[in-house]
Amino acid sequence: MIRNLKEVKDNNFDITRSADEVRNLSFNDHVCLGCGICESTCPVEAITLNAVAIDARNRLSNDIYFSGHEKIAQNFREDFDVQRISIDESKCVLCGMCSGLCPVDALVLTIDDVPIREIEAYPHYNAFSEIDDDECIYCKRCEIACPRDAIVIERVLPDRADLVTGEINVDDDECIYCGICEELCPAEAIVVDHETGKESIVIDKDKCVYCLVCKKSCPTNAINAICRLCNYGEYDLDSSKSVVKGNSIIDPDLCVYCGWCEGVCPTDAAKVKKPFKGSIEVDDEKCQACGACVDICQCNALAFPVSTGPGSRMAHVVANDDYCVRCKACAKACPNGAITVKRTEVDHTPINSATWKEALDAIKD
Repeated sequence: MIRNLKEVKDNNFDITRSADEVRNLSFNDHVCLGCGICESTCPVEAITLNAVAIDARNRLSNDIYFSGHEKIAQNFREDFDVQRISIDESKCVLCGMCSGLCPVDALVLTIDDVPIREIEAYPHYNAFSEIDDDECIYCKRCEIACPRDAIVIERVLPDRADLVTGEINVDDDECIYCGICEELCPAEAIVVDHETGKESIVIDKDKCVYCLVCKKSCPTNAINAICRLCNYGEYDLDSSKSVVKGNSIIDPDLCVYCGWCEGVCPTDAAKVKKPFKGSIEVDDEKCQACGACVDICQCNALAFPVSTGPGSRMAHVVANDDYCVRCKACAKACPNGAITVKRTEVDHTPINSATWKEALDAIKD
């Protein structure tokens, strides 16, 4: 007998069946792509994909290729159901098909507390994402580009004193506290107090980069400064202390293998392998630029082109094939059938079950 052990909260559910083994099926709505694979492959038709035409996202816009257009299809907003799937507990037999075929592990079946993706008898996709810390320069481009906020770059910067060295001082007898040096200092390292009778000038040497702007601009030649690095090259600096160090972290529960990190990485430190190969096409004649596909896409693979000027109307969306994961959520959300997504290959571990083989074959077009 299947029973719900707790109320649905935060659009997640948790179903458990107890027998000789304890099976538990849990669902994390915030991870779900809305692709519908679970619905189409469930052998007992226990899963229903809800109306997911609009998924209002609060994400960082990427100006790398797309404009980050925020257009929302107002005609779908009232019908939008926040929870992406529903499950009929009276039908579900906890077979694990939905969990095994979910490309992002939004559905997780455990047997005696062990996820089936860790059980060799159950197939799983050969998908991964990784960042090689030996190659990573911790520029954070991947962190900024990731549409799911799945990447965190922790970096430790070197001390400024280990990057530049020099000398600077002010002749109080010559300084007239005019403040020109303070206004021009690009490092904001100078503070001048102009109050009569309390005049003073302070240079923060932890901020100073010895650019000599203050020295060159001083009308009374009160500032004496020298940049050893500029005048003498690599002068008494330990190059090992100038290295940026850090750590790169990918949250496997949020990553959907879109490939943005790999696409923007300047050192090829990020690598991604997607579970599906295929193609995506947008029919410009059918597309009405409603924005439904843009809002549902979890990968920022669909967007409106950059506006060419004030008042210009975007006639259709543009698909970036490089970052599409072939989930088909956009095709399901499109009210005009303007998007076609095909899966030509499914990369998975070896399988012995004919039932699982049929299910995996059914995912392909």
